[in-house]
Amino acid sequence: MTNRTHLELPEAFAALGLDNAILLALAEIHFREPSEIQKRLIPVALRGVDVIGQARTGTGKTAAFGLPILQRMDPGQAFQALVVVPTRELAVQVEAELLRFARHTALRLQVVYGGQKVTHDLKLLERQPHLVVGTPGRIIDLNERGALPLHNMKFVVCDEVDRMFDIGFRDDVRKILTACAAPHQTILVSATINDDIERLVAKHTIHPERIFTSTNQETLTNPEAIQYFVGVQPWDKQRALHLLLKQENPKLAIIFCRTKRSVDKVAGSLSAHGINASPIHGDLLQAKRERVMRGFRTGKINVLVATDLASRGIDVHEITHIINYDVPEEAEVYVHRVGRTARMGATGRAFTFVSPGQAQLQTEIEKLINHLLEDYKISGFVPSPEPGRGHGFDKHRSSAGSVSPVDPQDADAHSAARAAPSAASAADTTVYSPTSFAAPSLESKPRPLSGRFPTRRRR
Repeated sequence: MTNRTHLELPEAFAALGLDNAILLALAEIHFREPSEIQKRLIPVALRGVDVIGQARTGTGKTAAFGLPILQRMDPGQAFQALVVVPTRELAVQVEAELLRFARHTALRLQVVYGGQKVTHDLKLLERQPHLVVGTPGRIIDLNERGALPLHNMKFVVCDEVDRMFDIGFRDDVRKILTACAAPHQTILVSATINDDIERLVAKHTIHPERIFTSTNQETLTNPEAIQYFVGVQPWDKQRALHLLLKQENPKLAIIFCRTKRSVDKVAGSLSAHGINASPIHGDLLQAKRERVMRGFRTGKINVLVATDLASRGIDVHEITHIINYDVPEEAEVYVHRVGRTARMGATGRAFTFVSPGQAQLQTEIEKLINHLLEDYKISGFVPSPEPGRGHGFDKHRSSAGSVSPVDPQDADAHSAARAAPSAASAADTTVYSPTSFAAPSLESKPRPLSGRFPTRRRR
């Protein structure tokens, strides 16, 4: 048990206007210095005004909006605060963080999300929590059943608004905000702000204060994350990935794939070559997803292969590497992916595989983050010929834009998204050992490409 008499309350947080109950909790969990978004958002939120906050992922946004709300809530009134998040993983993470902050208050918190029986959530809400964290669909369902009243909410937070819009929750978010009919404080937090979000702001906030810690004049990604691109043909990506992991030897890494089928295929291949990798995507049962995440947090699994949706809410500070096996089709998605590493002052490395025909996607990413990706060469990697076409590149297909960027086995993305997890994804894995690992070898030695990989013209 913590000896409170010897705890020094964090003066930097006290200067923001937080009271002793909150400060004591912060001292116990070793919060000393607020991040930039915390320094700027907490005093404003304590005044009760609406707030629009833009900050990079991994900068302490949960504490930024959570601490002032916990301080201002009335322990005598149930159902007065709502936090809306895009995924179940993020819902669990946010509630766990808020519980740490609220440990010396009389407040009750509850998390609700899809993927479990609604009767389970109905039972939990009988406890009359003061604050509820949840995903949009489950919040609407519980509200329509009369179990989660929204009309008297005093505090409403929408976290990662851009991601909720990206994955199809635009109408649900609007419906929830409309249902919160009583006068309340609205806090919208997003890594990026686009026209859709501006329309939401115009309709559902009143003279909001805008707090931007990431602007067009600086990079949207953490400067502590060193970012690279790797020029590679679609058929060479798996072999390049094996060599990259051998070369980098990450402590904890997340590999992002576009489809569930790719996730299973990549995770299975890595496991077969002695890398302790596990897949995570929406087709996995919730219990399985939770087991995978526990293994990743404890280091029993050191490579996580994920879709974008499944990765939301992964709040693990020790992630050292992000690998975009499939380059994201939207630049904003890149920001969220890379935000998983170099969190709260740590360093990290991010790699994006770019194939011919994907130069424009890379350019859009670089424009958004205001930063050029560095060209990275994998030691010992020699490009192989296109399957069935002999050595080297066909002169009519060697220019950027002429080769499909999609793995031929993943051409039908819709079918891939519906595919069940493969047997390989369930394979037992062993701890990755660089000395015992051997990347797949080529059957014949191809003519190597000369010079820089032709992804695009550099500025």
